[in-house]
Amino acid sequence: MNAVAKIEVMDWSKRSAHQWLEQYGIWVRSAKSVVSANPLAMLIDKNDTTRIRASKVSMPCEISDAEAVQVSQLLAKMHSDKREYLAERAWFLILKFENNWSDQTIANTHGCSRARVRAEAEKGLAYLDGKIEALND
Repeated sequence: MNAVAKIEVMDWSKRSAHQWLEQYGIWVRSAKSVVSANPLAMLIDKNDTTRIRASKVSMPCEISDAEAVQVSQLLAKMHSDKREYLAERAWFLILKFENNWSDQTIANTHGCSRARVRAEAEKGLAYLDGKIEALND
């Protein structure tokens, strides 16, 4: 018998690019580690499966693994673009959402102003919003 693979169709219209990246970052940071030196942290992680402790205000992770993979692929495609400015914008978005870096930390690391980081990240989000809108058609 031939097995038919179930392909999940992504509903990009559920969120904006900012919301998708925010949820993707939560998903990335919520990956559970089996080994921890802190027994209390392990107990919290074991019992609190809907929230992470990565920030002062915890947000629930509301995307599936399949959706997170799709967001990751969209971001990776942008990052590997031949246009350097798009690759840089993608890198700023990765640092901001996936690694949870502040604008100031990104600016300090890349030797630029915080305003430039914010502007480039906003341009990157606008680019992704356009890509997502095209995927909805």
